Amino acid sequence: MSWGKRKKPLKSIAAFVLALGLLSGCSSAGSPNQAASPASKGGAAEPAKPAEPAKKGEPVIYHLGETVNPEQVTNFNPFLATGNWSTFFDYVFDSLYYFNPVKGQLVPRLADGEGKWSDDNKTYTVKLNLKAKWHDGKPFTADDVLYSFNILKSNKALDRYQLWGEGRLADVSAQGSDAIAFKLSKQFPSLPYYLTTVYIVPKAQFEKENAAEFLNKAPIGTGPFKFRSVNESAIVLDKNADYFLGAPNIDQLFINRFNNSSTLTLALEKGDVQGSTGTVAMPSVPKLLENPVNKLQVYPGLNTFSVIINNEKPALSDMAVRKAIQLALDRKSLIEKGESNGVFPANPGFLSSVFGDAVESKLIDDPAYGYNTNESIKLLEAAGYKKNAKGIYEKGGKPLSFTYHMAANAPAQNKEGAMITSWLKEIGIETTVKLVTWPELTKLLMSGDYELLQNGIQTPPDPQAMLEIFHSKMTAPNGTTAPGLNYMRFRDADVDKWLDEASSADAAKRKELYKQVQNRIAEKAPLAVMYNVGGHIPYRTDKFTGYNEDLPVTSALSLKQVKSK
Repeated sequence: MSWGKRKKPLKSIAAFVLALGLLSGCSSAGSPNQAASPASKGGAAEPAKPAEPAKKGEPVIYHLGETVNPEQVTNFNPFLATGNWSTFFDYVFDSLYYFNPVKGQLVPRLADGEGKWSDDNKTYTVKLNLKAKWHDGKPFTADDVLYSFNILKSNKALDRYQLWGEGRLADVSAQGSDAIAFKLSKQFPSLPYYLTTVYIVPKAQFEKENAAEFLNKAPIGTGPFKFRSVNESAIVLDKNADYFLGAPNIDQLFINRFNNSSTLTLALEKGDVQGSTGTVAMPSVPKLLENPVNKLQVYPGLNTFSVIINNEKPALSDMAVRKAIQLALDRKSLIEKGESNGVFPANPGFLSSVFGDAVESKLIDDPAYGYNTNESIKLLEAAGYKKNAKGIYEKGGKPLSFTYHMAANAPAQNKEGAMITSWLKEIGIETTVKLVTWPELTKLLMSGDYELLQNGIQTPPDPQAMLEIFHSKMTAPNGTTAPGLNYMRFRDADVDKWLDEASSADAAKRKELYKQVQNRIAEKAPLAVMYNVGGHIPYRTDKFTGYNEDLPVTSALSLKQVKSK
């Protein structure tokens, strides 16, 4: 494995920072890793009062703002894909390694440094940092790590990234009291990056429960912050004074809950909250940055927003229809008008520019996959579709009319959805818009109970993982929960073969195979990409200092360093 920095598209980052400067007159830029955070229809209370510097002897409280709706606090189980706000886990739990998207590096958390590969590159041994302990005071042990990985083996529905899939983990065992050996059935150089996706839980607590159903209402982690309470207004976390990587400087992390990004952004402007993990009303960014105390950290990342297409639905199984949708999207306008230049161009082959020379970068500006409504119409007519009296293309008496799902109470998403559905109408495709909550979008994707759906797909920090969302092993027929992120129900024998070969190939061969996959994805259009989101993290610098800009500034590892001025 190449430990350390991934190649980053510095030119595009610089261009975006310059664009922010031109928009707002503020030259500072910064960092989040979550894309659009879920917006809810309810569950937000009045925001807290503006944070004031703590007086001597008073607890130091950092107010973070997020759109966390009621469906996202039904459980605190890191193994479950729905019913929780996933960012919570970064503050309360630890994985063996954390992927730092700002630098493209792995950072040890419960691991004590970099792991070691065996001579045959089929066993990866990780030393554990046994200075860690659980929030209830009990020691952290190798048994906790074994349990956290083996529960994925025994509950395949929880193994979202197929760690125990064919050619991957064959066994996980303790090597003494302070090391874990991950034995593979075939070489899989991506393994260390996949280890970032598994939060370690206390065996003593979880083994008494069914991990696939456990709500974990009183979460116990090893992370820098301890769970205190949750209500309609906020999630409250206290500092872990015994955190093995250094205790936080703040006494409490108070996560204020908002209905939508607009009210959250207003609270940021007023100083009611000091930052978010990435939620911000992008049209308000220029005004926000007029105040020099407000900053915005930005970087490309692992979340690609797209019009996700259900490839099993009637008409959408036709590649001509999918390609017509792909070509109807004016991605440049979505970035400029919908996101105020706060996101990055997406690759029609899906792989993020974060992955440097593994990316088939020519696809991004290839006119064959760019905005071209005339070509969309030609494709439909060549495939035998004809316009009916309403101006909608149909074939065999069945019109191209689809339900279009997107998030409710998400201003930028709703604006972009209106733009996209109007473009689709221009090429003779009719849509009926349905607004639902972000958790409901995820449920629809997992079950396949949708036709067109606007959302982001975020993957583990590895090109293999990002492209494997198109592998047939990651999907299931409509009506059955997809075991992975292939929500499109896309199947292609060549893509499967290329990805299987890349999984254990050398670096040069992997890049070659990844480019073949990207070209096939661009060609077959199982989804229509909109833009790439890594981080656009808003934060204030008037009350607090010590943000680590080499990390996402409101991540757990950065916030533990923040101090009151």
